[in-house]
Amino acid sequence: MVLPETDSRNGRAYVTAGLAVLRGLIAGRPTGWVVDLRGNRGGDMHPMLTVVAPLLGEGERGRFIGPDGNPTSWGVRRGHVYNGGKTAFRWRRIPAARTEPVAVLTDRHTASSGEAVLISFLGARNTRTFGEPTAGYATANQTFKLGDGARLAITTAYMADRTGRTYGNEPIAPHEHATNPDDTRDRVLDTAIAWLAQQA
Repeated sequence: MVLPETDSRNGRAYVTAGLAVLRGLIAGRPTGWVVDLRGNRGGDMHPMLTVVAPLLGEGERGRFIGPDGNPTSWGVRRGHVYNGGKTAFRWRRIPAARTEPVAVLTDRHTASSGEAVLISFLGARNTRTFGEPTAGYATANQTFKLGDGARLAITTAYMADRTGRTYGNEPIAPHEHATNPDDTRDRVLDTAIAWLAQQA
């Protein structure tokens, strides 16, 4: 399942289309999942997380760690994605949680909210990552308007996974490094599928 980047303006359409694809895949009774985050440069993490919420399962799946060290968690509660005290797309019916293993694909263009989706899978027992290290923008940023009309974006928090491991401005390395030296074959995907076949 390719999970492209999106922004808040397209969130509703993204969730509608993404969940339709997910339901179609579920109907095929898969024994494992590939979540492809290659090229996902970020945007709004909430639509992306909502589409893959059944693959994440219930519970805290990540945290923002602010300068005071206090965490704000995100994850899945009663099937819906939450971030702090807010629930995203609560009007949507979300498929039940899945238990099949998940392979997550990344590359150097996986950034920001794309990295937040990756982090949401990290620490899960039946998940493994493949590809290249990410861009290294696992942060939350806030934009401030200056007196002359210019805007200044400042990092206000780092991201952490469910185990408490903190990320930030360093690339996130995959469990298994793999690249595609040419355009004739997707070796990253082949490696991920081979691992999934071993889990069946």
